[in-house]
Amino acid sequence: MAIKNKILAGIEQYKQEETQQLKATNLFSNLRLASFVLGIGFAAALYYNGQGNFGIFMLLVTLTAFFYFVGWHQAANRKLECMRCYIKINENNLARLNGTWGKFSDSGAEFRDPEHPYINDLDVFGENSLFQLMNTTNTYYGRQELQRLLKRPQADIEVIHARQRAVKELAEKSDFIDKLQCVGMMSKGIIYDPARLVQYVQGEAVLFSRKRLHAGVLFVSIGTVISCILAFLDILPALIPGILVICQGILSVAGFKEVSAALDTIHRFKENIKAFKELFAIIQQQEFHESELIKMQEILGGRHGQAMHSIKKLEHIAEAVDVRYNIISYTLFNFFLLWDYHCVFALETWKKQDGKLVERWLSAVAYFEATASLANLARLNPTWSFPILTDKLCFDSKKAGHPLLDAHKRVANDFTLNQGLGIITGSNMSGKTTMLRTVGINLVLAYAGAPVCAKQLTCSVMDIITSMRISDDLGNGISTFYAELLRIKKIIEQAKIKQPMIFLIDEIFRGTNSNDRITGALGVLRNLNKEWVIGLISTHDFELCGLEQEAGIQAVNYHFLESYQEGEIQFDYKIRLGRCYTTNARYLMQLVGIELIE
Repeated sequence: MAIKNKILAGIEQYKQEETQQLKATNLFSNLRLASFVLGIGFAAALYYNGQGNFGIFMLLVTLTAFFYFVGWHQAANRKLECMRCYIKINENNLARLNGTWGKFSDSGAEFRDPEHPYINDLDVFGENSLFQLMNTTNTYYGRQELQRLLKRPQADIEVIHARQRAVKELAEKSDFIDKLQCVGMMSKGIIYDPARLVQYVQGEAVLFSRKRLHAGVLFVSIGTVISCILAFLDILPALIPGILVICQGILSVAGFKEVSAALDTIHRFKENIKAFKELFAIIQQQEFHESELIKMQEILGGRHGQAMHSIKKLEHIAEAVDVRYNIISYTLFNFFLLWDYHCVFALETWKKQDGKLVERWLSAVAYFEATASLANLARLNPTWSFPILTDKLCFDSKKAGHPLLDAHKRVANDFTLNQGLGIITGSNMSGKTTMLRTVGINLVLAYAGAPVCAKQLTCSVMDIITSMRISDDLGNGISTFYAELLRIKKIIEQAKIKQPMIFLIDEIFRGTNSNDRITGALGVLRNLNKEWVIGLISTHDFELCGLEQEAGIQAVNYHFLESYQEGEIQFDYKIRLGRCYTTNARYLMQLVGIELIE
């Protein structure tokens, strides 16, 4: 409740600041317009009254004021946009607490993969997914890093511990998390793949290597300026600067294609470059204590490092390139100064110095963004815990719940599976499948270095593989049952590799008759009875519960119960030891109005 109240107070504060900033923005907008109109009016009036010199002076004064007001208006407008981003950040966090986060536009649906061992079954990506809940990244690399953490879990316990420590530290730095997100939200196009930019800045300098061309361009452009001045002073004939201008025009046209390829790339990513400069600044100015955070900060050059200063130079070059996108300025600057060539030379000088470092810089920002997403989850859920990772094969939880369920609806369970397999029975809708997903999704969080939805969790690092949502593939002629057979085969093949593994199977072989299903299920579970494998299977086939007494098989039965009050079915969603003895399918059929004819 304290977290929610803090967020609500933050929204109120930022809305008040937004109102004040909107007034300032409107004021500077009006002053900008007034200074321009009054300046033109005063200058014209004074000119027609024979006070031309004073009119020019007033015009210069008012135009100076106009440009100041333009700058102040832009700054005020950016602050206004920033306030609105902070409001949005807090509203999103409130939605995460209220359970309305399913409306977030970025669900990571493109990361879904039916061939992946677990992501589709555990709702890692897509609508109402873990990614949709926790993602606060805004850069392309940041999204990729977060999906990598969730999709390809880390197997090294020490690496996970290092990430945990980083997440814990960032969870205490709310201002840093929000600033990082705010700058990303304010930047247009930063979410797109910067591969073209990275490829260009890492490539070899083309024009710069032609030293004669470089010297010639420098000579012609300087010569043109000097000759124009001398011609204006009647020291040189106008023919000479005219010839030089024609030469510059020829050079500009001759190199247009090659020059444009470089400059268009930089122009396309100009806003991204500006955004990364600000992201670098936020990261470099922050003081960190954990070694992983410091190491990533050092990639950017430490607290006073080169990345921000270098990218600032690139930003200036990108701003200079803007000249070419106005036909008048393009013609003047290129026919008199060979502007595009100078921009390319400056760009290629920058490439030689720092181009090879850009991808590492973007990856460092991605690390902070992804880690901040995990940290945001931690600060919003202070009752969640960071798991204890062990080499001993186990899943031992206290008050474990499903993180994607609303907190006020979520039912937590104590659950332990230290060896062999757990067989979960229970009536329909009693919580069997949710229990499987609770185990799986909390392991995904644990291996990412995030807090888990549990009061306490001790677990080993295991390969996760599931069989829950099975669908047919009509295009390839694969039925639902055959698709499940292929999935189960993958689980069995994975179990042959002697490394820790956990399997989660929901309603095995539901697409065939009961005799074949039971025989097949027993065979599969005996096949998975290995000392390096643990797993859970939910079933309505009570015959599987007999594995608990079978010699050589390590199995434990669990179940969920339902109760009936005044003719209505009730579930407590609490898992218990032992097998289930009740069913409710007929009751549910009657509940929805299906008439059962005996």
